[in-house]
Amino acid sequence: MRSATVVERYFWLATLLVSANASAQVQLSDENAYNPIPSPDGLKIVAVRTGWFREGGTGGMGRSNLRSDLIVLDRTGLTLSPLFHEDSFVADWNRSGIVSFRDWSYALLSEEGRIRYQGRVCAPELLSDPHAGCVERVAYLPSLDSFVWAHQKFGDSALVTPRGELSPHHHEKFLGEWLAPSPDERYIAAGPGRLARSLDVYDLRGKTWAALGKAVIHPDSYGWEWMEPSWSPWFADSSRIAFFAAEGLTVSSPDGNRRRVVLRPEEPAGLAVPSPDGRAIAYATFASRPRTSGGGNMPIWNCTGIWVVGLDGSSPPRRLVGQTLSLTYDLRWLDNGHLVFDRIEEGSPRKARIWTVAADH
Repeated sequence: MRSATVVERYFWLATLLVSANASAQVQLSDENAYNPIPSPDGLKIVAVRTGWFREGGTGGMGRSNLRSDLIVLDRTGLTLSPLFHEDSFVADWNRSGIVSFRDWSYALLSEEGRIRYQGRVCAPELLSDPHAGCVERVAYLPSLDSFVWAHQKFGDSALVTPRGELSPHHHEKFLGEWLAPSPDERYIAAGPGRLARSLDVYDLRGKTWAALGKAVIHPDSYGWEWMEPSWSPWFADSSRIAFFAAEGLTVSSPDGNRRRVVLRPEEPAGLAVPSPDGRAIAYATFASRPRTSGGGNMPIWNCTGIWVVGLDGSSPPRRLVGQTLSLTYDLRWLDNGHLVFDRIEEGSPRKARIWTVAADH
């Protein structure tokens, strides 16, 4: 058995020190999967199963693996559909179904795995054209019965659907590929990421754009986008949005006119997600460190904690999960009392697992 490195011993000791303040966390499943997204009723979870140890897999994760299949679990971790949909990442699970995408194709899937609607963002012959504006991530709006994505060309951006443009042009602005519709489908949040640092919100009713400024989904913007996970910053009533900005954890109206800084964490943070009842926000903190194996010179951003903070200001943030050597790319609420998140280990072979933790507030 190999001896632990100095870094590993440090994190083991640090984890022991914070365990007294951390809630009970449970590995939900042995499936090699990440990016868990609960169903609207919180009774099921769809996740991306990696290609490790599987035929057709290439030994990588996210974009670097030829296999990324969707699976469905119940909230106890039982695998209901071991191969729900092939060769896809997952963007959302809304009232119309599961929204999937990969390789400039998209699909809307029923709970049984039936394809309700599918299409392509770009024709294959346009993929090599740098001026074609092809992107990969998509969103789906049940009220319009339509997919939507960001079209970028010559610094000019707009939201488009298979039927044409949905939004006015955002001149000289790169929106980025990530999109998140509000629960009432009035707004669509776009960006930020590796290329687009700004968080922008489009009001479908008012047909106007609002720029909320620089924001962070995850400190490891390159790795986060490479793994193709998803994130939703919306409160359930669509009245507010939560995100990390330079000044800290921020809650804002969709038009940006009303903003409030909830807290200023001491560590880099991201993945802010409001609870279903709107009374609290969960988030993760991170620390960068050199890689211990392969993967070039890009640092590793391991998770140093998962936290929940109430919005009434009566108590400080509460740590639910202590620091680990693992990476976390997705964090969601199952219900008002439980969170679901992923953990991805560095090294080879890399393991991804889905975990839950109690988060009463």
